Amino acid sequence: MNLAVLIKDIIEKYSDLLSATSPTARLDVEIILCHILGWDRVKLMINYGQDLDSDKMSIFEDMIAKRLDQMPIAYIINKKEFMGLDFYVDERVLIPRPDTELLVEDLVESIGEIESTKQVRDINVLDMCTGSGAIILSGASQWKDREDQYAREGKIGTIKFIGVDISKPALEVAGINRESFGLDEVELVESDLFTNLSDYKGNLDIIVSNPPYIEDQVIEGLERDVKDYEPRLALAGGNDGMDFYNRIIEDAYDYLKQGGKLVFESGHDQAEKILKKMAQVGYTKAYTKKDIQGFDRLVAAYKY
Repeated sequence: MNLAVLIKDIIEKYSDLLSATSPTARLDVEIILCHILGWDRVKLMINYGQDLDSDKMSIFEDMIAKRLDQMPIAYIINKKEFMGLDFYVDERVLIPRPDTELLVEDLVESIGEIESTKQVRDINVLDMCTGSGAIILSGASQWKDREDQYAREGKIGTIKFIGVDISKPALEVAGINRESFGLDEVELVESDLFTNLSDYKGNLDIIVSNPPYIEDQVIEGLERDVKDYEPRLALAGGNDGMDFYNRIIEDAYDYLKQGGKLVFESGHDQAEKILKKMAQVGYTKAYTKKDIQGFDRLVAAYKY
């Protein structure tokens, strides 16, 4: 029979056990315990001397076994915080990364710039390769927080948010998050890039995308928690990692309005290639933004 065990003893024992496979072993253990108990880490710390009953201990051991097999914590607890929102995630979608927050911040700023002009008009924003919906749903949520200000100034039109993905399973996850955040107005579309989007041709103000961009031959050398669990469809970008960038850059030009903007998340060494391709197709006024490591992580340009 599995007897109750002190929380502090669990943390010590399983942190040691996980340390061989995880550089964040103690944090992993604490996150799993907090998830099972419904506590934050402060409450966990205060209650180190409490017992974990046998039922919860059984759940904990099942989750730890998954982490020992290097399943990412986000998939184990089905949750990843991004832009202040708790996204549901599982192996159908890529786990949102902090670097991607640059795209959401830029997106909200861009909508604000359009709304700040004297011309009141409708705005269409599309997130290509939406996955869990991290970018488009965070953008819609962030915009809601600012919308009242522009409405008071009489400057606001209708804003349409659209998330697109070829993967129906990924869109199911995005749908779970859309419902969780109360963002029913966000449209989710199953499409191989622009194939099913003819109604939006020439009508998009902003296209944002975090496409698959890892070189195919690099994937097998990635850490197990990425290559064995995250969907290859969301990772593999072809021999040079540029397959989806090239296709989106070429096709997006016809879907953007004059003055519309295309924004990408870039791999750490791909910004120059993306900028070159954008220039070849005819985009102008390009710019980049760096992540905290100093890489050009955001790449954008306009159709004029």
